[in-house]
Amino acid sequence: MRKVVRIAAIGAATALLAGLGWAQPSTIPNGPSGENSSLASLRSYDQLLKALESAVHTSGGAATLHYAPYTSNTGRKVPYVVIGKGPTAALIIAQQHGDEMETSDSAVNLVRDLANNSQASQVIRNSLTVVVVPRVNVDGFDGEKPDGTPLTDASGNTVPWRQNYDPRFTVNPLPAFYTRGRGYDINRYHAFRPECPFDNPNYPNLTTGVTSCETKDIDSKGPYLVSEGNPVPEAKNVRWLNDQYKPVMALDMHHQGTRVHDGQMVTASTLYPTAVDTAVRLQAVDPTALARFNAGQTMAKRVVVVIAQKLAQYPYANLSRYPGGTEPGISRNAYGLLGSGSVLLELRGGIATKSGGYIQKIGYHASMAILDELAKDPTLGGFSPDLADVLVVPANGVPPSGGQGETEEDDPDHLGG
Repeated sequence: MRKVVRIAAIGAATALLAGLGWAQPSTIPNGPSGENSSLASLRSYDQLLKALESAVHTSGGAATLHYAPYTSNTGRKVPYVVIGKGPTAALIIAQQHGDEMETSDSAVNLVRDLANNSQASQVIRNSLTVVVVPRVNVDGFDGEKPDGTPLTDASGNTVPWRQNYDPRFTVNPLPAFYTRGRGYDINRYHAFRPECPFDNPNYPNLTTGVTSCETKDIDSKGPYLVSEGNPVPEAKNVRWLNDQYKPVMALDMHHQGTRVHDGQMVTASTLYPTAVDTAVRLQAVDPTALARFNAGQTMAKRVVVVIAQKLAQYPYANLSRYPGGTEPGISRNAYGLLGSGSVLLELRGGIATKSGGYIQKIGYHASMAILDELAKDPTLGGFSPDLADVLVVPANGVPPSGGQGETEEDDPDHLGG
């Protein structure tokens, strides 16, 4: 009966869209415009660790704190929390980009609530194993030099910034998606072939078979990749977690620039995997590649429907479809190519402190809704993937501004100079 009711939502799409229209705010949600100039409201690296340690300590064994195998280039460990021991795994990551900070607090709040003794949290923990990485990029927000001063790049800019910290390269040719003397965009370096977890995904050889993994610069774009494989430890951590837990769903939370839809402020955007061309190319050497991608994309579309229906309940949440790219190294695409229901959730960035609380709530509510539904049915079979493009449509107003979000087009250095 529950499945019939869910699928019947196709026929009620008009009503649901009207509901989403009702949820559109006319301004930034309950707060002034402008940048969040008060970083004091956000957790430093040390404060983040203390918050996670506290949540785990009070969980009574329901949650455990761990550290991913690859440290950052300043030597910092990347924490993650495992909650529950259920047979179905879900992966939630946040703050791949150091200057997209509110997502981290969404993830910490999720950890706290999943670890409490409420009946709802116990149900989720009994059904799922939830892996949460609240800050993938531990250097890009508040990384420090040995003397305790903030990290700087070749232009003298200090953190927070989008990239990780790897200042080796200052002259052309630069690596792909690298900012001069600063570091890599982590969200372009997720290895997407099952047998090749250490690939540099920007230079893959897709013609040699799944057991032949490239770890060098086959396109001769510079000496920096020879025999190095994937140069981004933070991205390797996420791939490692994917391989350890095999999540049916992977949610990646970001901030986007200011966008407008039908004259209303967009406060969140979402998208499923779109790397169809890569899946087709892989099919020539891996007969399971296309079926694996299609399964991941279908699951991801179901997750998008869950997000849309949940956020329609909140007047400060206005959801659109994100105009993301097809690059296979984007986490949304990489983990979709690996068969996971991999979904991007972009929260509106460049906001004042008061608005930040509402943006955090959007990330929290979306994450919790997904987990609640997965705990009931790990296939999300009651949600039609056909509704994903009905309930969530592209914004028709101001496009995303550069410098935030999954995609970035405002600095040629990011493309390798």
